[in-house]
Amino acid sequence: MQSNKRFLNFSIEHLRSSRQGFWFALDLVMLLLLSLNLFLIIVDSVYRIGTSDELIATYFPALSPALEYLRENFLFIDLCFVAIFLSEFCLRWAVSVRNSDYARWFYYPVIHWYDLVGCIPLGGARLLRFLRVFSIIHRLQKYRIIDVRQTAIYRFCLFYYEALLEELSDRVVIKVINGIQEDIRSDETLTRRAVEELVKPRLDKLLISAKAVTSSIAGAMKSDVDHPFSEKLRSSVIAAMQNNAELKRLSTIPMIGEQLSDTLEDAVAEVVIDSIACLIDEFPELLKEDSLRASLRTSDASWEALDAILLNLIDDVLEFAKQQVATQKWKQQL
Repeated sequence: MQSNKRFLNFSIEHLRSSRQGFWFALDLVMLLLLSLNLFLIIVDSVYRIGTSDELIATYFPALSPALEYLRENFLFIDLCFVAIFLSEFCLRWAVSVRNSDYARWFYYPVIHWYDLVGCIPLGGARLLRFLRVFSIIHRLQKYRIIDVRQTAIYRFCLFYYEALLEELSDRVVIKVINGIQEDIRSDETLTRRAVEELVKPRLDKLLISAKAVTSSIAGAMKSDVDHPFSEKLRSSVIAAMQNNAELKRLSTIPMIGEQLSDTLEDAVAEVVIDSIACLIDEFPELLKEDSLRASLRTSDASWEALDAILLNLIDDVLEFAKQQVATQKWKQQL
């Protein structure tokens, strides 16, 4: 059975459809030149280290003339490569401007800064030419001419890249949560300030929303006898009336006692349901009354106890969030 796998999943169909044949050929040429240039840079750097020339002259005398020529003319040779790289860069820049690939004509050299810096014939800058390899691979991947996502080295790098991001983001999130917890623990008036600064400015809008909800519930209770609230109220009222001693004596009246008791139970239940439905409907309006708000206030100790409970709850929720964030999910994939 033959394998269907191809090197880097090269697709001749996508190459044809993308109409990038010229640029693909140019990328291959540049990749070969870049590889040769980097090889010469490494060889020249090694040859210039300490007694490397003496060791090579001793063990590999046939290489000495070529390496000596490279050392003496390295700058000229490197400038030849630089001229080719700059020509290719200017060509791509001109095509980018013609095709309006970027919003401004000068964006191309800014985005591809590493190509320009790599052309500087200095030691550290030359190493940036290696980034051109990734630039070429990215272009080929963009047009789906190759697919590096299925290669082992790509999956390896992607896995540890995501692991690094997860570790960094987890530490940032935990740091933020720790700061929030410290603020909560050090500020005992947090809940009151939250009400004053966040809830009260939006109280009118909240009451409008609450009015819509309570009106819907009240209307359903009045129109639907089988509504869950109505059923619960009716059963509670009837049960309370049946347990009332005075009403029990009413049911003992001959002939009409049972019928009178049942009628009374139903009537009282309906009155209670309608009354509570009206109360629910009007409750948002009642909240605006100062007298009702005053009646809801309790002692400062009760408010402090409620603040403590809410703050502890928030702290526990944040602690739980920290534990979830601290879970190193990437280790589960090893």
